[in-house]
Amino acid sequence: MRKTTAALAAAGALALVVTTAQSAAADGHGRGWYGVWANGVNVRSIDGDCIHAPSTTNCPSIIGQLNSWDEVMVYCQVPGQSVGGNPYWLMVQPRGWSQYGIVSSYYVENTTNWIDGVPGIEGCVI
Repeated sequence: MRKTTAALAAAGALALVVTTAQSAAADGHGRGWYGVWANGVNVRSIDGDCIHAPSTTNCPSIIGQLNSWDEVMVYCQVPGQSVGGNPYWLMVQPRGWSQYGIVSSYYVENTTNWIDGVPGIEGCVI
């Protein structure tokens, strides 16, 4: 019983360290690194009308996928198709990628739909 309890305590401490390191990447205000909380999140190419009216229809080209614990640099946000009740999409560059893309803000860790301090469409310049 003691070995099991000690093992669970150690695993919990490790999980706390990993969670803290990942979620501390951005403070929820402004441009910066933000975590993704879901698996299989599509990163879409910013082509044509995509940046002006982001949706699965206007942004059909998928350039890759993200999973939970992945991080993205958020550059700007624009209104578009609502996903999970969140009407914003984010222009991002995933950590380790050389390419930019757009993802639904719904899948990016933040306490509100709009990320304070991140510019809107006027800031979406690559």
